[in-house]
Amino acid sequence: MRYDSFKEMVTVGKLHLFSIYTDMGAYRRIKWTVNAIAKLAGPRWQCSSEMWKLESSISNALMRKMLTGDGSNADVLIAVIGSLERRTPELIDWLDSLAPLPPHRTGLLIGLLGDEENKAQELDWTAKELIRCAQKTNRKFIWHWMGHHAMDDSDWLADSIEMLVAHKQPLPPEMILPEATANAA
Repeated sequence: MRYDSFKEMVTVGKLHLFSIYTDMGAYRRIKWTVNAIAKLAGPRWQCSSEMWKLESSISNALMRKMLTGDGSNADVLIAVIGSLERRTPELIDWLDSLAPLPPHRTGLLIGLLGDEENKAQELDWTAKELIRCAQKTNRKFIWHWMGHHAMDDSDWLADSIEMLVAHKQPLPPEMILPEATANAA
């Protein structure tokens, strides 16, 4: 029993990370980002992560429904678009299908965009669409180039992850108002 009590003191909560990508080569970028988020969140947060290729959400209705549900409930959505040579309306359509987070929850939509050769061709359209999807699902949007040296530091993630875990942090029992406890009973 002591072990369980100690474990409860050490682990504050869980963060669910859901990644969707459009092209091969995304695995390394996603893995680095997931590890950086776990490190920034700290040892009191247990991070779970799932990664899906966009084609999986299009393959059949049952799979699309499952992935849409998982994506809708994720604390952090990571959308990886390696090439900005052309628009990716399929990804935006999938993001549009997600249910918004409830008003009391906070979340992130992280765009890992581009590569060294294709930085600007569809960046404007892609960023505007991702911002719109983030707002629609009650998430904060951040993005980062994923070209050469992009994974050298995680400073670009730090403030957003700090905000996420601070907002998600449960209140200690002594901070809960007696009226709220009585109303819940």
